[in-house]
Amino acid sequence: MKIELMYDGKSSLEVVELKVPDHEFEAMIEFDYQERLVNAVEDELVERRTPQEIFDEMNCMEYNSWQTHNRRKVSLQQIDEDDFEMNALDLVADYTQTEQLKKQEDYEATCQKIREILKPDQAEMMISILMDGMSIKDYADKINDIPNLVTQRLIYAKRILRKEIISK
Repeated sequence: MKIELMYDGKSSLEVVELKVPDHEFEAMIEFDYQERLVNAVEDELVERRTPQEIFDEMNCMEYNSWQTHNRRKVSLQQIDEDDFEMNALDLVADYTQTEQLKKQEDYEATCQKIREILKPDQAEMMISILMDGMSIKDYADKINDIPNLVTQRLIYAKRILRKEIISK
């Protein structure tokens, strides 16, 4: 079987043709079929694809991701005795640290409000479960308690918090 692959060569996209025995692709075809079968919607018909169809899809995704990456890359060049190339995006301000700092401050302020309203053990339970994403079972194991009791305490703490927030 002949397979055509595209890659970004020196001047432009180049196509290479590979000759591979048919039996070499059986595992790849089966794996692709099983993966698409698992991800398929109930009524969707899934058929085995040829190796060329699989490679065409991979090439399309790879080409699109590189095209997106290269489209955003802008270069500044200086033509002197010391040639250099610099990515112009390095000159653009990056606010990701500021956003992360703001999220951290909001998180800490929310935790402080919860600690002001609730008892210390209730506050830590709410922060761990609701804000940090710990499961009730994991929290119960952490404090050596029964998950059902932790659930009931959480419901009670939410009720107290809700009453306090509504009354303000």
